[in-house]
Amino acid sequence: MRRLFSHGNKNRLATILTNSIFLVIGVLIIVMVLQNYQVNREVVSQEIGRTKQQTKSLVQEIFNLRIKSLEIQQDSYSRNRVLLEGLLSDDAPALGRFFNGIDQVSPDLAPDFRFIYSNGGIVWDDANYQFYGISEPQILHLTEDMVSGTDWYISQTPSSMGMRYLMMRRTAIIDLYTGEVVGFLFIGVVLNNNFSLVNAITKGGNADEILLAVGSQVIAASTKDQDFQHIEWLEQSSHSLNASRYMVSKTDLTINNVPTFLSVYTIQGNEHVVQFVRSHYVWIAIASLLVMCIAIYTRIWVGKRVSKELQSLMKYADTSIQRQTVSDFAGSSIEEFHQIGNSFQRSFKRLNEQEKQFADLFNFSLSPVTLWNVEGQLVRFNPSAERCFKTDKARRLLIESLQPHIRMCAQGATLTGINTTIANKTFRWNLSPITTDSSVMRIMAQGQDITSFIEAEKQSEAAREEAEESARVRSDFLAKMSHELRTPLNGILGVSQLLKSKMDDPRDVEHMEVLCNSGEHLLAVLNDILDFSKIEHGKFHIEKSAFRLAELTNTVEKIFTPLCDSKGVDFSVESNIDAESWVFSDQIRLNQIMFNLVSNAVKFTHQGHVQVRVNALDQGGTTWLKVEVFDTGIGIEKSKLKDIFEPFVQAESTTTREYGGSGLGLAIVRSLVSIMDGEIEIESEVAKGTHFTVHVPIQLGMNPTFLPENTGLLAEPATLFDEQVHVLLVEDNHTNAFIAKAFCEKYGMKVTWVKDGLHAIDFLKKDSQVALILMDNQLPNLGGIEATKIIRNELGLTIPIYACTADGMQETRHSFLRAGANYVIVKPIKEIALNKAFLHFKKNYHQMAEMK
Repeated sequence: MRRLFSHGNKNRLATILTNSIFLVIGVLIIVMVLQNYQVNREVVSQEIGRTKQQTKSLVQEIFNLRIKSLEIQQDSYSRNRVLLEGLLSDDAPALGRFFNGIDQVSPDLAPDFRFIYSNGGIVWDDANYQFYGISEPQILHLTEDMVSGTDWYISQTPSSMGMRYLMMRRTAIIDLYTGEVVGFLFIGVVLNNNFSLVNAITKGGNADEILLAVGSQVIAASTKDQDFQHIEWLEQSSHSLNASRYMVSKTDLTINNVPTFLSVYTIQGNEHVVQFVRSHYVWIAIASLLVMCIAIYTRIWVGKRVSKELQSLMKYADTSIQRQTVSDFAGSSIEEFHQIGNSFQRSFKRLNEQEKQFADLFNFSLSPVTLWNVEGQLVRFNPSAERCFKTDKARRLLIESLQPHIRMCAQGATLTGINTTIANKTFRWNLSPITTDSSVMRIMAQGQDITSFIEAEKQSEAAREEAEESARVRSDFLAKMSHELRTPLNGILGVSQLLKSKMDDPRDVEHMEVLCNSGEHLLAVLNDILDFSKIEHGKFHIEKSAFRLAELTNTVEKIFTPLCDSKGVDFSVESNIDAESWVFSDQIRLNQIMFNLVSNAVKFTHQGHVQVRVNALDQGGTTWLKVEVFDTGIGIEKSKLKDIFEPFVQAESTTTREYGGSGLGLAIVRSLVSIMDGEIEIESEVAKGTHFTVHVPIQLGMNPTFLPENTGLLAEPATLFDEQVHVLLVEDNHTNAFIAKAFCEKYGMKVTWVKDGLHAIDFLKKDSQVALILMDNQLPNLGGIEATKIIRNELGLTIPIYACTADGMQETRHSFLRAGANYVIVKPIKEIALNKAFLHFKKNYHQMAEMK
């Protein structure tokens, strides 16, 4: 046995497994590192952000506390009596001593400069603003801008030492006795190089360095390091949340929740956070390296372990294949490999058993079996085939008859039911391809000697034809005799009734009644014989029309009530159908069914009752008329029930003598029910009575115009197609082909008839202009399903294929559709079914072809 796969550049399973493990571990390490990095970054960023926010709040609170302290001090001593008296007496030294005393008590709360403004000029000042290079006109100018309120006024003013940024506030000096404003006390804070403010924020703000800035200019700082005073670096660092050497926080100061142009930058050392992050990364690197070492070791160990077990498993498989003997698998320490080895062992044993069974079947089969190559040459045959075709002539005839089918089978088709006649013997062959690696290598042909079957079929066909001819002659004879006897019998009955009306003697009347009853009985028998003859000849037609169901029940009740009364038998008719309901069906045949059943019930019932129930049932969207006839008559034995519907048969031989009748009534009822697509059932017990149940499909409505007038064709055949349609009819039965061809020709179609699938394929190879294919299922040489597959797969034709099958099984329908058929018609083919199929063809395929 050759090897199906070469080793080539294939990857070893051990390598794939270990590489997969290594890859998975590597991915896990990367994910772990990235996740730790992300978590660490988020934690540090959130902590730094929280710290910066706390620093901003603390700086703002310290600034607010300082200016609020200045406000409180200013407002408190502006109402001091000493200050008021010094101002009113214009005593400048006294004012100077007053403020010096205050500053000595609270030197930290002393403003940078003070002055008192009254009557349009400065009446006193501490001369400190001149220390900062600010002239008196500049101070007066700033004073004029502060015309109302007690809020802080922040401004900038040039000085001899450069631009000065000031915070000024004024408060009124009021005479408490008169309520008169005698002047205004101004205090000012110089923000440039304001070390007291910077130091206060540095101490209270928990910062290493503090810088006070106006816009992009640093005006005060707690450090002299020029690197910290680059405003671009400060801005960039204040917005960053990442851990770095320094943490910078920017606070935009507000006064009484009013924004100012002042900003405070706090700088804090961040070495502890940086050190934490670095140590975290070091430990991640150590852990990753450790995991990588474990992964590398695992890869090497697993690779060696799996490779060893795989080599043992492959050695066992190669040994079993090459030696074609099955030995026990030694086992494996790996559970999965152990199971695989045991599966190999069972598979090899089963394969050897199948090969032995095939060899035994091939060698000891009583049927001839032959093997062929794809070129159609006979390669091998079994002993049975050797006995059947032992002469060279017989083998040559075998090869010549099967070669065309062998070549077709070499393309993948499976052929069944191919008959050949060799040396006065008929063989039926089934051919199937033997495929290896998706290509056909051999074709096996299995035959069966059906010579005796063919002879039996011929004899059976002759016997059937003879029986049919006998039945036809009998039916013709009965029909002719019935017609011939009906005319004189009608005359006898008519004259008898006329004579009966003119007789007065009771005995003569009694004799005439016997004559009339005998004539009526004979007429009923003749009517049954005529109806049965029509049914056997297929001349019995159902003619539907609209009628009231009440007409049916009323007629039965009026006819049979007097008969039952005369016998002392109760008679009743029940129905759940509205009296105004209309039924669309064959009223005459329904009457005939009910009259026969009720007549039988009345005839065989001597006491008790006869009951008739007529109901309408809705099942699965179809309305059924259910007719039930109950009686308490003589009943029928269960062993006789299966024969009760046979023609000319009654339950007992004495029944005919006692009750009369032809024995055709129930046979006619069953035939009528079958023709109307209904069902009939019977239950009976001797001496207790009989129960007949009939189900017949009907159409029910409250208005006769609501019901269909007829059940004709859906489309007129002569006008359905605008042009002649070429149809390929594939049918082996002459009668079926004749009927189908006649139906097609009513539609103006051109029909080409072939008898099997092989001829159909040959025809399509020459002429693919066929518009429609009607494909039978059971065909000689090549079946309909196989022919459909070849047309679709090998010829590549998209011609619509409408399958015709006598097999109503769903599996056959699905097999045809899977093979490529477009529609399935179930035999026997009725004209209405074919009409629907042609409408489907015109709508879905013919119109599309015309549009193209």
